[in-house]
Amino acid sequence: MSTITVRDAVLADASDLGRVHVAAWQAAYIGIMPDEYLADLNEADNAEAWAGAIERNPSPAEGRRLVVELDGVVVGLSLVWPARGDDEAGLGELIMINLAPEGWGTGAGTALLAADVDALRDLGFTEAVLWVAEANARARRFYEREGWLPDGATKTDTIGGAPIVELRYRRRL
Repeated sequence: MSTITVRDAVLADASDLGRVHVAAWQAAYIGIMPDEYLADLNEADNAEAWAGAIERNPSPAEGRRLVVELDGVVVGLSLVWPARGDDEAGLGELIMINLAPEGWGTGAGTALLAADVDALRDLGFTEAVLWVAEANARARRFYEREGWLPDGATKTDTIGGAPIVELRYRRRL
């Protein structure tokens, strides 16, 4: 049986965060985001960005960056924070949760999402939102199974030159 561990991300995780972020996007967004955009994602650039983000904001009191390990190997990452630019004050936000394909179906994603909900509660939120690509059926099923539901809000982001419709999901914590 595999061992799943969720913990706060630290600067030493930057390389793993870059690897996981790229692997997760390249697997999860096939057919949703442009192939060229996905192929051009770079682990080293992502690792550098993660290192910078951790150095700029190491305080878990403001938000949390979490990683999930499967048998000691980082396979997922997440970020929870006060909701960004939302039309309602006082909401937490699951800004991202990414799981590399080797973590799919292992329980690592469920453990990470449960830790995210706990982290949002610890930050004082009673309700949270997340945004998910409308075309990402796998992610939508996962969130719905874990108690997150669409609330009717939508937005369109342009990623790699393509419009990506996103749905807002919400959950009481």
